[in-house]
Amino acid sequence: MLRGDPRDCPDDMRTCDDGKQKVCPYGKIVICMKKQLVTVILLLFSSSACLAGDFLSISGRLDLLGVVALESDSIMEDPSFTGRLKIDTPPSKWSLHSWLEGGWDGSVKLPAKDHSLLKLYDEVYQSNTPWLEFKEFYLSFSAKDLELRAGVQRYSWGRLDEYPINDLLNPWDYTRFILRTLEDRKIGAPSLSANLNKDNWSLDAVWIPRFVPYRLAMPDERWSGVPGISALLHIPNAEVIPDEPNLPSRTFNNGVFGLRVRHAGEIEWALNFFHGYDPRPVVKTTSLVINPQPGKVLVDAGYVPDFHKMTSIGMDAAAVKGDCSLRAETAYSFNRWFNTRQELWGYPPSPGPGVFPLNPNEHKSDTLDYGVAADYRIIEDVLLTMQAQQTVVIHRPDTLYVRQFETLLWANLKVFWMNQKVETNLNLAYNPEHGDGMAKANAWYIFTDSWKAGLMMVVFTGPPQSMFGRFSKNDQVEAELVYSW
Repeated sequence: MLRGDPRDCPDDMRTCDDGKQKVCPYGKIVICMKKQLVTVILLLFSSSACLAGDFLSISGRLDLLGVVALESDSIMEDPSFTGRLKIDTPPSKWSLHSWLEGGWDGSVKLPAKDHSLLKLYDEVYQSNTPWLEFKEFYLSFSAKDLELRAGVQRYSWGRLDEYPINDLLNPWDYTRFILRTLEDRKIGAPSLSANLNKDNWSLDAVWIPRFVPYRLAMPDERWSGVPGISALLHIPNAEVIPDEPNLPSRTFNNGVFGLRVRHAGEIEWALNFFHGYDPRPVVKTTSLVINPQPGKVLVDAGYVPDFHKMTSIGMDAAAVKGDCSLRAETAYSFNRWFNTRQELWGYPPSPGPGVFPLNPNEHKSDTLDYGVAADYRIIEDVLLTMQAQQTVVIHRPDTLYVRQFETLLWANLKVFWMNQKVETNLNLAYNPEHGDGMAKANAWYIFTDSWKAGLMMVVFTGPPQSMFGRFSKNDQVEAELVYSW
């Protein structure tokens, strides 16, 4: 389904330089894409063809995604295209690694103010499309037991799937958070890291000198996940424009620090230390502003993303025994922040023109997190994963939506069929405290080593403020075609 009409565009926005129709910033009519996107696609193919060989190791992937919404009143989403290119120099004392992604994101509304091709490290709301992003780009130096890296990096600490407790170094992209893989959620952060290995011991140290915020979808986009915003969207001709937050100053004290000590053996375990800004989003209320303009109504939803420093000390472990593996994590966090129940924010029951100051909506508390997961290969082509984790809010007032004990149960059944030509996954998640959950099923057919196609269906249920219930109108079916090399 196409959104918008090119007739709504100014005359100078309806045509490209060559006279062909182009993207309207007020809609989503895509007749010709920006020249930058064409350049990105050509770069993906030409670099692979010209640079492959002994000098560089190159791999890539092209992904075409189409979405059909199952709810008639759901916000629509256009097809998306993503290209991925990985380039590595041969292993040596000095080496370079690059992971570049780009494409067209059909889930965004393409506001007129966004013209940047590159995704930036200092903005929360980035609805630019076409887009280009360095997921990773770093230079590494290796000498005996020591490896040093500098550049855009992503880290993987902890043991649990989907929601690891100790994996706090990278901010997360929440624009399609529920549907992204754990790897794809992470935003690469410019950082320095060191890894020292000695026998069965290793030490990892990370410093991220420049604060990088998480990313959120615009309030009127499909995956915003902000409960209660629908009432504002139903205002005729409403344009909900969020405020970009003021980021913490770029000082040494506002950097992110992490240390990890690991020991390898029959039971592999690690101790983790994190000090920096919490990558899990909270928002701060300001004032709801409804400002009628000729032909439209500008709406400031009355909240801005907020950032708070915290300290976390944790431990994780894993062991494998035959066809079964066990994984566990725990962490105690100091000074985490939470939002209160939205009915306490002070939104007027019947929004109208004007300015409405809202109530304070944040609370600070320590938390204890712990979880355990098990993987069991039932037969050769059947793998069952089950996971349970819980957060305990130490000092919880009655104003919080989250309960003192918040539990997440998760299970995944992966089955291969037809000599591994067909891969199916059934993924279930449930939060018993609020009765919300998610069911996701997908099936892939693998044509060749390069080509595969898949279908995925996902449904959500639960109260509007719960983890999954806030997406209850986003039930959908996806079709995906992937080419990799």
